Amino acid sequence: MAKRAGLSISVKMILTTTFLILLTVVGFGVLNACNIRSAYDQASREKIDTFRQSLNTKGATTTQVFAKALEKFLIDNQDTEIQQLVEKTVRQDEGLKIVYVLGRDQNLIAYCKVTRGNATLCDAGGYPATMHVPVKHGSWEKILAEWKTRATANQADPLVQIDLTGEDGKLEVFGFPVFVGAEPTAAAAVATDPGEARQGYLVFGYDLTPIDEFAAVSAHQKEKASRTAAVRTGVVGLLFVLIGTLLAIFQGLQISKPIKLLAWKADQIARGDLAARVEVRSTDEIGMLGENFNFMADQLTILLQQTAEKATMEKELEVAKTIQETLVPTHDPVDKGVFRFAGYFQPASQCGGDWWTWHEMVGDKILVVIGDVTGHGVPSAMITAAAKAACDVARSVHGDNVDPSLLLEIMNSAIYQSAKRKFVMTCFASTVDIKKRTITYANAGHNFPYLYRTGEGGQGEFGSLMIRGNRLGDLKESKYETKTTELLPGDILVWYTDGIVECESSTGEEYGEKRFRASVRRAAALDPGEIRDAVVTDAANFFGETMRKDDITLVIGKIF
Repeated sequence: MAKRAGLSISVKMILTTTFLILLTVVGFGVLNACNIRSAYDQASREKIDTFRQSLNTKGATTTQVFAKALEKFLIDNQDTEIQQLVEKTVRQDEGLKIVYVLGRDQNLIAYCKVTRGNATLCDAGGYPATMHVPVKHGSWEKILAEWKTRATANQADPLVQIDLTGEDGKLEVFGFPVFVGAEPTAAAAVATDPGEARQGYLVFGYDLTPIDEFAAVSAHQKEKASRTAAVRTGVVGLLFVLIGTLLAIFQGLQISKPIKLLAWKADQIARGDLAARVEVRSTDEIGMLGENFNFMADQLTILLQQTAEKATMEKELEVAKTIQETLVPTHDPVDKGVFRFAGYFQPASQCGGDWWTWHEMVGDKILVVIGDVTGHGVPSAMITAAAKAACDVARSVHGDNVDPSLLLEIMNSAIYQSAKRKFVMTCFASTVDIKKRTITYANAGHNFPYLYRTGEGGQGEFGSLMIRGNRLGDLKESKYETKTTELLPGDILVWYTDGIVECESSTGEEYGEKRFRASVRRAAALDPGEIRDAVVTDAANFFGETMRKDDITLVIGKIF
């Protein structure tokens, strides 16, 4: 075999190792410098963000509190007292650069600012704000423009917060309209007619100069630390390069052959030959490296198989989730005249065992069905699909004129045949007669829905649509009774599964029926969609970030 010309692998290894060590040292030095600079930049940003957040909170709070204090003075036209209060506030509040108060017609009442020499310059009003140069060429026009923009976009928030750069330096300016007897809004703040409620305006401007000072100090410290780190890294790096080169020369001849073989096998695997393995002969670190290489090759093969299987499973779960989302109605509120309702569905995992639906029936009746399969996940979701199909078949066969008890019997037969008693489902079927204002219902082992009836003085009482029956899928020949309850205007119907009351907070405490009823009671005056959102929000706040152990389904109905 002809001998290849060129450097031997040992020499190449020595040169390569030396180069890699040098490259590593340089890279480490660059990375170290970058990390140092990044750390100083991050510290500077955090300090600026903290300053900003503190200033935002302080400015928003102080502006609104001060506006509240101005109400009586503005109502009584006590301009002198307002001027004195403004001057006192400017002198006492460190960081406050500008304060001015305008009347209800935007006439300037009082104006004070801190000059660059920390002297306080104040000016009494008595003329339109547009005639006052510091106001006209500073913040007032921008504040008015912001209110107008919010009014056009139907945004009511009256507190304006803008950054301003001008002859007074960098300022963060807060503007707020003073209203008495009414909530201030952006639209009312710029209205041509001030009305009875609008009494004036208040503007605070806080100094942002410390931000530039933070940045300058950080930049100086960053440059100094970077230079120091570069010198230290250079000295230490040079030492490591020398030591590494000597070690590379010493070990080059001994390890070149097995390394070359190992690299060749690695190249085979990289090219797709996952059966390639290294023959291990030595018992030193090179031998251990060969064994680990073979082990990693085995694990790589297993990992590729598992990744393919996992990808297939995740795709199937995503398809199952998409299909299940079609089984339940949307979250949009439904308006059927005197009866309005809104539902909510949230599975505990990708697929859930809860289900609800509604349909219009003959005779101005609305069918509402809610169910809960034991457990959650794909098997439970399949049972809900069977329940949905059985419900749709029952409606179709009986021409949307099926009573709750017959519907449950049909669904029971379908689930019994499908689940073979491995899964059962609680279910509550009900029809709301819009003309008669009644609800007829049958129960298959489900939670009794609540009937909240409001009384005089806004007080109300909770009752239950109480009726019992076997769970769907328990017995093949289960029969179900029906009961009818009259409904009154203002009555609230609450269908739900046990997930919302049994899910726990981070401390292990259940949400519970008591909190659930209290949440419904607090929101009873709202529309069904708003009641649902209020209850769901209250429960979510209680659960926090705790993983749900069960699906949550909720339907809120209201009689008008």
